[in-house]
Amino acid sequence: MVSPFDALKPIAGRALETALNQALALDADARDALCRFDGRRIALTLESPPLALQLRVEGERLVVGPVDAAGEPDLAVRSTLGGMLSQLPFLR
Repeated sequence: MVSPFDALKPIAGRALETALNQALALDADARDALCRFDGRRIALTLESPPLALQLRVEGERLVVGPVDAAGEPDLAVRSTLGGMLSQLPFLR
């Protein structure tokens, strides 16, 4: 089923990618350490609301996009939005 929010997902993904990379630009140590993970992928799947995304490391950058079904990610996380938010220390 197509949702009216499907058109916003690429825009939201680019915004998330930009924010993550700007944060990395402020921390040279984190940016340098990220290079060790070049080519690694994390798949995040939320069951409620239904949403899936992939984070891929490319050199000193993070790339956000749709989950690549062709290959297995290095780490896969499946949860609900509430479950993810409950892991944030400032919301406990």
